[in-house]
Amino acid sequence: MKRSGLVLVAAAAWVLMTGCSFSGNTPSSPSAAAVTTARVPLSLVVIGDSIPYNSQADCPSCRGFVTRYAEDLAKATGREVTTKNLSEHTGLTLPGLMEGLPALKGDLSGADAIVVAIAHNSFPLNDEAPCGSPVDPATGAVEDWSKVDGECATRASTKLRPLYDELYSTVAGWRAGKPTILLTTNRYNDWMGFDEANLTPAQADKTVTLHDAWNTMLCDSAETNGFDCVDVYHAFNGADGSKPSGDLLADDYTHPSQLGNDEIARLLTARGFAPLG
Repeated sequence: MKRSGLVLVAAAAWVLMTGCSFSGNTPSSPSAAAVTTARVPLSLVVIGDSIPYNSQADCPSCRGFVTRYAEDLAKATGREVTTKNLSEHTGLTLPGLMEGLPALKGDLSGADAIVVAIAHNSFPLNDEAPCGSPVDPATGAVEDWSKVDGECATRASTKLRPLYDELYSTVAGWRAGKPTILLTTNRYNDWMGFDEANLTPAQADKTVTLHDAWNTMLCDSAETNGFDCVDVYHAFNGADGSKPSGDLLADDYTHPSQLGNDEIARLLTARGFAPLG
């Protein structure tokens, strides 16, 4: 018994002096599992308006698409994912995001995956005077739909294209030379099928004209400047954009419902995880 104890003490001392782990007579190397566990987590950063924010006031008990996408990213890469959802539930517009963009440089420069969702509030029908039309002060309804036409769609898209170009090129530039997932989403039509808007068929068609031009501009800007544009518009509103979003939207008919969040997460995941996994 005493001799066995001395042997064990000697073996322990040898391990301490050599700094090696001991398994029989052969030093062991770190296991593959230990190496995987020690890998640095991936960073997912999301910026934009209230669509990715997932306020529980908008959609009670909903799990937002940002959370779902982070889970899919972790599963695909076998790595932990830390998420910073820096979107704002403030009516944030594209010009507003651009004003605050320098303050986001640190987080975005260190992100392995970036999702930008800033398609909603700068849309022409959300202006104080949509396409130059006055609005009903009591309801906010557009009073002169004759002004909502293809010319307005072109004008609005042309006006904001340079800001979108600046946004996407700046963010992509901060990650230049580093493997990064760069995704953006376009705008679904939450006017089509909105009961309180009480649109005529002709007015509903005009909202499609605006969304077609807006989303074409936004996606072209994104793809020209290094981002992949995720087509939420046609997933929610059909191939021709005329289908109401229906149960993909929450009770406020603005923010995504749980079904809507699930669909957006599916669309993001469907783009794949290259160059990270």
